[in-house]
Amino acid sequence: MKELELVHVCALEEVPAGEGRAFDVEGYEIAIINTGIEVYAVENRCPHQGSPLDEAEIVGESLVCPEHGWVIDLTTGDVVDHEGYSVATFPVILEDDQVYIQLG
Repeated sequence: MKELELVHVCALEEVPAGEGRAFDVEGYEIAIINTGIEVYAVENRCPHQGSPLDEAEIVGESLVCPEHGWVIDLTTGDVVDHEGYSVATFPVILEDDQVYIQLG
């Protein structure tokens, strides 16, 4: 099994509570989402029509796509009410107010 690589993305202060920001991380466009309670990392592309998820509304542990309202569970990446659709999620590690994700 391939070992996951820990990659620095940003300082936590770059993603205020209740907001998301997009970052290019080793060729992947990743949305870092700060719910104010937890920080998540997901592929920055809605599986419906490719809308950027860093602009999505944060509702609890979900994102609501800004284009057509698809709801994405941040904990699993699954699209609620649209079985078979999902986005990639990445484990987040916070250390010394820095955001790292695991790629692999």
